[in-house]
Amino acid sequence: MSETFEVRFRGEPGPALRAAFPEFLLRPEHGLTVLRGEFVDQAALLGAIERINSLGLQLLGLRLMVVEDGS
Repeated sequence: MSETFEVRFRGEPGPALRAAFPEFLLRPEHGLTVLRGEFVDQAALLGAIERINSLGLQLLGLRLMVVEDGS
């Protein structure tokens, strides 16, 4: 079962950043980037965080999104 997370880091998403994270939704928010996506496991989440780190971006926050299933 996958879980949806939002990851916030400093800087706004330009073409290069969008190319580095094609599988995620990126949106600008007051000088920050909010990356939102589904992660199948913790290793996938850590991989995205490592990509953020390898690009020299400052990680600011991580949040698990609670998704109501409607049943």
